[in-house]
Amino acid sequence: MKNLGKIHYLIIGAWFVINLLQAVFTGLHSDESYYWMFSQNLDWGFFDHPPMAAFFIFLGNTLLPGEIGVRLFIILLSTITFALLLNELNEKKDFYFLIVFMLSFPLMHTHIAGFLAIPDIPLLFFTLVFLLLYKQLLEKPGWGISILLGITAATMIYSKYHAFLVIGFTLLSNLKLLKSKYTYAIVLFSVILLIPHVLWQINNDFPTFKYHLIERSKPFQFKYILPYLYGIILVAGPLSGFLVFWKLLKIKIESLFQRALIFNIIGFIALFFLMSFKNRIEIHWLAAIIPMIMILCYPLISSDPKIKKWFIRLSLPVIVLFFIYRIYLALDVIPNIGNLKITFYNRESNAMQIKQMAGEKTVGFYNNYAAISNYIFYTGDSAVYLATPEYRFCQYDLWNFEQFAHGQTIMAIQSKHMNPPNLTQMTTGESKGFIVIEDFQSLKGLLIHVDSVVETNENVLLRISLKNSTDYSIFTNHTSEPAIAIAQRNNILIDFKLTDLSPVKEILPGKKISFQMAIPKKSGIENNSLTVFTKTKENYRGELVPVKIKSFTN
Repeated sequence: MKNLGKIHYLIIGAWFVINLLQAVFTGLHSDESYYWMFSQNLDWGFFDHPPMAAFFIFLGNTLLPGEIGVRLFIILLSTITFALLLNELNEKKDFYFLIVFMLSFPLMHTHIAGFLAIPDIPLLFFTLVFLLLYKQLLEKPGWGISILLGITAATMIYSKYHAFLVIGFTLLSNLKLLKSKYTYAIVLFSVILLIPHVLWQINNDFPTFKYHLIERSKPFQFKYILPYLYGIILVAGPLSGFLVFWKLLKIKIESLFQRALIFNIIGFIALFFLMSFKNRIEIHWLAAIIPMIMILCYPLISSDPKIKKWFIRLSLPVIVLFFIYRIYLALDVIPNIGNLKITFYNRESNAMQIKQMAGEKTVGFYNNYAAISNYIFYTGDSAVYLATPEYRFCQYDLWNFEQFAHGQTIMAIQSKHMNPPNLTQMTTGESKGFIVIEDFQSLKGLLIHVDSVVETNENVLLRISLKNSTDYSIFTNHTSEPAIAIAQRNNILIDFKLTDLSPVKEILPGKKISFQMAIPKKSGIENNSLTVFTKTKENYRGELVPVKIKSFTN
């Protein structure tokens, strides 16, 4: 922080107070409550992300309750990131332009130096530290800086997997690093620190990588490409972003450090452009490169009087709107308009409304890991997570928390798009419905094993075993009508009630039942990948396994 003076620290202090006030008065974002649930069940990994954000949320929530506790250490990290950027920009005179420049980047207010308890802020902090340490390594290599880089590389990865891109593009920018003994020291230290996370992934069958690399992939869709292309400009400012990238195109690389920043910027943009052919790209996935853009572009813009003047003109209205929007988010007394602040609006009152509606019933949520997390955070009650067969998997599928409610009556909340009965206007402005599930029986823990796959001219014959791995009995003749189904691309090809497949009415703990299912090849099979899963008449799923068949007939 050698480049920071008194005015810099006043700016940093003001920014810290702004974010602290925002944290106090703004309800948790739906994702924040989900990550808070991670912090209540700390582990070396989680389905969606590594555990760093959960760890910082745990630290803050241990000291202080409520939203401020969830966000406390995240705000501290974001403030240090803000300070590191000020130090690197090294502006000693024009503090007005420095502030305008910093606040003109939209994600500075949220994902880089903001108040949200999300994985991006730890990622950005450790990424910036990694790059500054790399800069020192280039100037004066040594074992000490190598150890620090190894530790920082591991903390980056523990924050978010985008860290692999930063490390990879930095290495690609300077292949001579492959000949350096210090590089291998960095790798060794980071690998040692990452062993617990790797073991967690192995023990849970690599759920994070399967989800992000396989399950999220979709067929080519042109509709995602154009929004991504505009989003690239948006990350640098809705209006001023054009000037930022225009200046970036004119940069002359004068050092290996600048070369690393350019490789990362181009690499991130190009990679996610390719991914946009098959998936919607969240614009904050580019957050890691914004500090790099700022470091490269600030001297180019600040030293060009004409561009500087236009940058201020284009940025000021946007910055004013940013702060108006932040005030709007914080004050629930100002009604939500459309969906402008739906993920923040009246979250506590919404949870209490659901609790009152349920009365003595246990509350459940269909296909909404964020809503159940929000409910648990604001009420302190336990709740049941329910998912339909086609809904994405999440951390709740690994936890299997719903088993606590075995035998209880559940009031299960469903979103409007599920066409539920009992539609009710919630305090958030959303319409939710609910169903009542009597004598709830979870099918999680009823493990599926496909013993054999035999093909005939007309059918695919599956020999299936169901083993009860829970500590209570699971009844096949239960009021929920447990069934097993075969699906492909979310289309159920065939399903049978368990009572029609086996005479056994009660599957005792540790016991199993076996039966055979026949799938006609003319039932709509399109390829050799099938999914076998259990479900109930209320259409909540149990376990799920993939199956491969050798051939099929359309």
